[in-house]
Amino acid sequence: MSFQYEINAKLGSADQVGLRLLCNSQTQAEEIHREIRQAGFKVTRLMSSIDENYTHFIYLNATEDHVSSAMLQINANILALNNVNSVKKEPSIKDFKTWQNLFRKAIKQLNSDYQNPISSVQEINQNILEQKITAGRITEVENYLLRQADVNDSNALRTLIALYAKTEQHEQLVELCKAKYSNILALPVSGRLVEQLVTAHLQYYQQTKKQELLGSVQALAQEFLPELERLRQANGVRKLLQLPLVSQENPPKIEGATLNEQLAGLLEIEPGERIAQLEKLKQNYPKAINVILILADSYISINNTEDALKIYQSIPEQTEEVKQRYAELLLNTYRFQEVTELLPSVISELSPALSGLRGAALYNLGQQNQASEFLEKAWEGGERSVQILLPLAKLWATVGDPVKAGEVYQILLETSNEKLTLEDRALIARVANLDGFGNIDDEQKLSYYEECVNLAGVRLLDLPEAEEILKDRLDLWKKLLNTQGIIKAYADWLDWLANKEKWESLNKELDILRNFAFQQKISSLQYFELLEGLEGYINLQPTLRPTLANDYFGLAIAEIDNALRQGEAEASFFQDLKLALFCLNSDFANDLVKYRQQLRADASKLDVQVALDENTVSTTQNLASIRLALVGGHQATRREIIRELCENYGLQNYIEVAPSSEAYISRSNVQAQISNCNLIAVITGYMGHDLSQIISDLKKDGALTGEVFFLACRGKSGVVRAILNKVQQNG
Repeated sequence: MSFQYEINAKLGSADQVGLRLLCNSQTQAEEIHREIRQAGFKVTRLMSSIDENYTHFIYLNATEDHVSSAMLQINANILALNNVNSVKKEPSIKDFKTWQNLFRKAIKQLNSDYQNPISSVQEINQNILEQKITAGRITEVENYLLRQADVNDSNALRTLIALYAKTEQHEQLVELCKAKYSNILALPVSGRLVEQLVTAHLQYYQQTKKQELLGSVQALAQEFLPELERLRQANGVRKLLQLPLVSQENPPKIEGATLNEQLAGLLEIEPGERIAQLEKLKQNYPKAINVILILADSYISINNTEDALKIYQSIPEQTEEVKQRYAELLLNTYRFQEVTELLPSVISELSPALSGLRGAALYNLGQQNQASEFLEKAWEGGERSVQILLPLAKLWATVGDPVKAGEVYQILLETSNEKLTLEDRALIARVANLDGFGNIDDEQKLSYYEECVNLAGVRLLDLPEAEEILKDRLDLWKKLLNTQGIIKAYADWLDWLANKEKWESLNKELDILRNFAFQQKISSLQYFELLEGLEGYINLQPTLRPTLANDYFGLAIAEIDNALRQGEAEASFFQDLKLALFCLNSDFANDLVKYRQQLRADASKLDVQVALDENTVSTTQNLASIRLALVGGHQATRREIIRELCENYGLQNYIEVAPSSEAYISRSNVQAQISNCNLIAVITGYMGHDLSQIISDLKKDGALTGEVFFLACRGKSGVVRAILNKVQQNG
């Protein structure tokens, strides 16, 4: 069958051409991809197309004419091959040995076709998925993923499962499981995947009480549990199956059964409940290694690692499997030195699995150079356990191989997302920015940075990669020309520099920001609010006071001049600007008043229209009825905000909630403090992200009756203005 394609020279970099494909199957797409490579083109991996009219997409390093000529020939080759295949009779395979030889030849051919195999998982960016869900574009995402799943796109199928689980569309996920059962069984196994599938079935059962769902979920779980047991990820699924709504059979009786039958029956019981019977079996069959290993795993499942270690130590014959399980447990309990003592130091004496475990131990001991060859041997040998992949990804990300690191992190993002640390999130952002995940756009790259910053919160202060993360994040927002994103990123970047007392770097950034404002890429108000956010650091750095005073003075002069040219009053924030200047340098403030008076007097003499001095007239709001919760921000900033609102606007009832950088916070104590407030103002920023998340969760769960609003600004006057505006809007 023929296929359709579109060549677009405008896609990709200067020396690249984009090629969209419309294929009737994943196999056909891979066949075309192979033909293109064999034609001598340098080509990216096969990717899912975001254009709804096509199924796949690649970049080629070539001219449009060369690609067009090659595609005509490839199309002809594909048609000819299909015609031959349609009439060719397959030779019969007489015996298993013949089949085995043919199978090995096929595998060898596949390996020669794919010199650098790349994981197929995570081509669809989960961060972009989250953004589209938040933006209410669920149907758009769902329709796209359904189309891709219909052409056996495993990435789309896995992402569709995640979408249904995230949005609690339990019926849709159950139906998807029925329609794509064999495809789902072929997905990379992870505890998270199976938990999502099991949860959907159980929740749908609660809604419908259809008894067949219980049988389906048990059968589905049994398909995955053996592999989950091997990966040590079965506990979460077993706990779900133990819920009261699932009728559990009585523990099987083991008398009179063979040893293997007894073990099979015991594996269906909760690990903690089968230990006593396994201990008896161990006494009766002291040399049965399968009994010993299951007993050790059962102890691990109930977090009794000491007894599990004793069992491994007592096994006289240290086979490959025993050593592997023993080393894995030592790694999980941070006994890295013991791993190196257990396993040989000569790499040729180790299998890929044991080599990877020794490499992981060396990496965690700080011996990265020695770890490299052991980890790489494991990778080349096909080992993909999380214990090996985590240090390998870090190693390749830090030595500057973003493509290899991206391949490993793609697997981890899909199968072991919950195992990724803050350091991993920082490295993932770096890898994405260096095109380790392929030729993704700046918006996708930025999503990895935002996820890292949001996860870090106050921990960003101690993250070694923080400076790189915040700077690159700001640069990406600038590339996207997103003003709100730029302001947020600038506020975090300047705040971090001041917090780390990097005054020289801060001064350089302020010079850049000054020029940024001069070019009118941000407004005068936004410029003022960014500067005002630094006032809390004046006592740490004496030179910061005159720097801010000079900037405020220049900003105020420009505002006066502009107002006079336009024949209008100064902007509404002008009074706040004057007050901020007065607090920093009263002489500058007095000079500013004189300058304004003189300029207006001179203009009047020249019959230039001068706007009325509206700033002298203001309507004072009364906040006596407001019960305010001021959440987050710097302590000094909160204090000044409260003072201003109390002295000038009649605020009487308020509560301050400090971020985790100042005090211990938890959902319960935050809820107790603010549950009676009718207005909850949250000062956002990386240092208070965990606190902001608690507020969001409380509001989502209906635990707060007051109105919650998140402030983009962080300085005193900006927050005061935002609160007053909110009260005025509410009437």
